[in-house]
Amino acid sequence: MKTARMAPAGLAATVAAAAAVAAYTWRRRQHARRRLRAHCWWDVPPGLLAVLETSVDVSTVELTVGASGCPSDVEVCVFPNAAWEARVDVDGLASLASLVAIVVPYAGIMPKHLDRLRAILGGRLGSTGEGGVALHNLHHNGPITAEMAIALLLAAAKRLIPADRRIRQHDWRPRGLPFAGAQVDPPEPMVMLDGRTALVLGLGGVGSRVAAVCAALGMAVLATKRSARLGGEGGGSGIEVHPPGALRELLPRADALLVCLPGTEETRGLIGAEELALLPRHAVVVNHALYAALREGRLHGAGLDVWWSYPATYEEALCTPPSAFPYGELDRVVLSPHRGGGIGVADLELARMRRIGEMLSAAGRDGVERMPHRWDFGLGY
Repeated sequence: MKTARMAPAGLAATVAAAAAVAAYTWRRRQHARRRLRAHCWWDVPPGLLAVLETSVDVSTVELTVGASGCPSDVEVCVFPNAAWEARVDVDGLASLASLVAIVVPYAGIMPKHLDRLRAILGGRLGSTGEGGVALHNLHHNGPITAEMAIALLLAAAKRLIPADRRIRQHDWRPRGLPFAGAQVDPPEPMVMLDGRTALVLGLGGVGSRVAAVCAALGMAVLATKRSARLGGEGGGSGIEVHPPGALRELLPRADALLVCLPGTEETRGLIGAEELALLPRHAVVVNHALYAALREGRLHGAGLDVWWSYPATYEEALCTPPSAFPYGELDRVVLSPHRGGGIGVADLELARMRRIGEMLSAAGRDGVERMPHRWDFGLGY
């Protein structure tokens, strides 16, 4: 008995046909698979909307936008901004039975907003069980915030603000020019950063960039990181990484202190009078310093962008002191009205739209439970 054998050409045709059927079946299943339903709860301007729409994978995400309302079957809701309470229908939010995640597209989420969300969603907020709603933030402003930290460091180290003020009045004395037969004033003090040591508190999206720039400036870099082991470990590019508990041992080694930590109960008040006293004399501090230490000359300078008091209205924005202490009277301080996050900057808004699109695409592709930047209620960020 002979067995019929298929000719090579016939076998190839059969394999090709089977592959075509499999590919067709896969495409049908992919097409039939339900896409993630996401809604941006504000009227996104046309230019930004174009960037957002091109950043979203429409094969896995069904995106709607608009402030007038939210589809009842939405799964992921993106809030407009930090002041979302005035622009989001909270009653409508509470009724979204399919909601599994909320994205607040900024790095920080204020405690009062967390309390408001808890009041609206109750035990659903942060729950990993059935009906739970995860909370996510956005880290799109890490680069511009790191740039501001470096700008403050350099401005404070070089005393740029008082020198700028005096040259505007045609006063060249901060340069320390020698003139024959005349008394010479000493130049405005400066710190040369090359060969000095920077201590970066927090090695996340902002701190890692700050540490890299400090290293590029020729500084030895120490850093603290929650996941670091005792004794220090390599952080790349020669960065020496320590756990937060080593802070008091690290401060005496630091010529520049850069605080790149999220504002939580654990980090609030981390650098006080005792910690500042451990710094070498004439150290430079960025983002947190005590008025007395600066006034008495125990620090070379400070750059401040995050404050204690903020205006709540446009009228208050014209006359609200950022602190109970008159930092503005000190030449040693560089002051910035919390501009590090780059709110309203065109480039950053484009980056925000791209990052939102990438997050939603990741959720549509891999599942909402794998969407990045989930808020940890225990850590507070």
